[in-house]
Amino acid sequence: MPVVILGLGNLLMTDDGVGIHAVRALNADPPPDTIVREVGTRVFDALAVLLAGARIIAIDAIDAAQPPGSVIQFELDHDEPPEAPPSLHDFDLPALVRSLPPARRPRVIVVGVQPARVAPGLELSRTVAASLPTLLRAVRELAA
Repeated sequence: MPVVILGLGNLLMTDDGVGIHAVRALNADPPPDTIVREVGTRVFDALAVLLAGARIIAIDAIDAAQPPGSVIQFELDHDEPPEAPPSLHDFDLPALVRSLPPARRPRVIVVGVQPARVAPGLELSRTVAASLPTLLRAVRELAA
């Protein structure tokens, strides 16, 4: 089964759209044996592709009280409510994964970036844009 890479976030809210910007960059040269999908804030629409992978890499803006631009990684615990930093928008990836039968639950790794600015706008802040190469490198390493 391929690795599935999901780009999460709200493209209309500056740094909250980092997951979308990241998967758009990955689509130019996708890692081998991966499915790369732009999900945005429609996480429940990603159920079919979620079932297509044994391992999921979710890219998102994460408020982890770190310096802006910090790249953060953690694995979702789909058996218990997550203790990971909360997402900055209204979606519940852990609940979607927990809704699957236990034998069908994929391993989910979240790779996030601490936002510098979340406000209306289509462009990433300079700080988060500068962290995009580090984020993409981390995702490529996890997908290998």
